[in-house]
Amino acid sequence: MKRIILILSLLIYCTRCHAQSESDTIMPVLQYEKFVAYKMSLLKFLNPDAAHIEHQEALKNFYSKLLQSKTAGKKISIVHIGDSHLQAGYFSGMVRRGLQQRYGNAGRGVVFPYRLARSNGPHDYVSFSQNNWKGNRNVVTQDSLSTGITGFSVTTNDSNPSVGISLRNNEGIDYRFNKVQVIYKPDSAVMTASDSSEIMETVNPIKLSAEINEFRFSNYLTNCKIKINSDTAFTLFGLNLLNDSSGVIYHTIGVNGAEYNSFLRQPLFFEQVKTLDADLYILSFGTNEAFAKNFDGIIFIQTVDSFITKLRNVSPSASILITSPPESCKRIRRGVYVPNPNVIAIRNLLQKYCIENKIAFFDLYEYSGGKGSMLRFAKSKMSDARRIHLNRSGYEMQGLMLLQALLKPLTEQ
Repeated sequence: MKRIILILSLLIYCTRCHAQSESDTIMPVLQYEKFVAYKMSLLKFLNPDAAHIEHQEALKNFYSKLLQSKTAGKKISIVHIGDSHLQAGYFSGMVRRGLQQRYGNAGRGVVFPYRLARSNGPHDYVSFSQNNWKGNRNVVTQDSLSTGITGFSVTTNDSNPSVGISLRNNEGIDYRFNKVQVIYKPDSAVMTASDSSEIMETVNPIKLSAEINEFRFSNYLTNCKIKINSDTAFTLFGLNLLNDSSGVIYHTIGVNGAEYNSFLRQPLFFEQVKTLDADLYILSFGTNEAFAKNFDGIIFIQTVDSFITKLRNVSPSASILITSPPESCKRIRRGVYVPNPNVIAIRNLLQKYCIENKIAFFDLYEYSGGKGSMLRFAKSKMSDARRIHLNRSGYEMQGLMLLQALLKPLTEQ
């Protein structure tokens, strides 16, 4: 009887959430996890109970720091980097909220004004500006210095522009902030920051480096407006929203269409990601590489190795976790899709590379159902028309599996 009541209450809650359409997640975090787990149990092709981190001993330092964040009041930084499966924020959002619920919330982390770049972004914040901005992303640019930490940039030639970020109270976590770091292309611009209505304090920045200004407020804010005094073009790479609490900062960096090489060829990315002082990098690529006309496994692994070498150069003490890409499909004729064979090839290459280099590995391909899983997601109306992306529910299920796998070694102690 108790089980039936629990399921009914979750369904009622969920109906409210879905009725809002891409709506705010207003459930408490742990309750929302139970709801996602219930939906996941209805898809019999998934394998969440088997989900675990392979070579988890490679995360020993990360787990030690994670426990210290709770017992010793320290901050721990996680940087999750990947492609379009990350940019919308659903997959990584489940992991972020789950870890912060258990180990403390030290801030929302790096965000980007995707709206100004005319692209999609996470649902828990919005950007705003009255100026004209031109967006750029590392997938399409030919300029090796045009994008940085987020894989995106926005540039305006308007005189004295402004840009703002506003949180939406929809995550079950309080993401109000009292510190904002502005990451931008170095120039002679003078900046000030305030809440968007400018009725509270206006503060001047502390210059952390040539390309990072930090604003510190005496109050906690849900929105912030950065005013730039500049007569030349101004380029913004991203904002970092922080608070004074101990716990987890989970930075999500995702770019539609990105591959390992998209970030590898942008030197500013590695210079700027160093400032996040990562304790753990999670790397989630492979889908776009799998669609290369002449996929070469040797070149792919060489690229992965070069990327990880650069990460280790800037963050020598950080742990690394690689996730395999989930299955995606190729169209062979109108209305007919088959699993992309390169995806399993990439999964196998990454798994072998992690074994040989003692790197932690999460087999998202296998735990999401393996071969034929994307067609099953599509049958359940949880994929896009191309059978490449999932809807919000599908991504959150995958995120919950990764979260549970990360937590498993801690619960076994």
